[in-house]
Amino acid sequence: MANYPEFRGRAALVTGAGGGIGLAIANALAGAGARVTALDLKERPTSLAVGVSYRTGDITDEAFVRRAAQESAIDGRLHALANAAGIALNDRGDGALETMDLAVWNRTIEVNLTGAAFVSRAALPYLKAARGAIVHIASIVGLRNMENINAGGPLDAYQVSKHGLVGLARSLAMQYAPDGVRCNTVCPGAVRSPMTEAIYRDPARVSAMSVRTPLGRVGEPEDIANATLFLLSDAASFITGIDLVVDGGLMAKL
Repeated sequence: MANYPEFRGRAALVTGAGGGIGLAIANALAGAGARVTALDLKERPTSLAVGVSYRTGDITDEAFVRRAAQESAIDGRLHALANAAGIALNDRGDGALETMDLAVWNRTIEVNLTGAAFVSRAALPYLKAARGAIVHIASIVGLRNMENINAGGPLDAYQVSKHGLVGLARSLAMQYAPDGVRCNTVCPGAVRSPMTEAIYRDPARVSAMSVRTPLGRVGEPEDIANATLFLLSDAASFITGIDLVVDGGLMAKL
């Protein structure tokens, strides 16, 4: 895990920290010296770093995210925001738009896109005060057609939500560059996480995806955390409005 000393004494807010990628990001930031506030609907995970402040709540609740953003700041300043909360409801009917239950569509957009917008909106005054940075965890399906990546067929609600995150990041990057606030996305490929557990507990599917991936393996949450830490750090101080693909080379192959 890469460590960036410049996070020492800095405030960070991470959503989706109850497991998977969000948990890895929260732990990485804490390990690099940040004062981290972590949010999730789930109870605090036992593997979360001891010093992390954990809030249980729904990021689609504006009052909750406003309080969390305020409480996460140090002297009115927030240096880093990682929007890692997300859901994929393929087990509840996400698929082709024509046939899916629109409740699945609405909930996916609400959590993956609207939730990130609520958190970003609440955090921006504190990010501007610190000239801080935002990273949205999107997906390679936010950049490329799902059918090319997932042999299981379309997940229209999920794909649209991730396209939306990419668009939100680019818009925020341009709007807030004059304030010194940077905004980027990290776009993971195939990554083991609680959200993908049903897929990757099947050794045959892990093997098949590993073969498709040029680097020959499925990603881990720590791979995404490393990329996120880079974009949130001063090492990326001249980088904004980009989509950093972390997929073991899969998109370059497609």
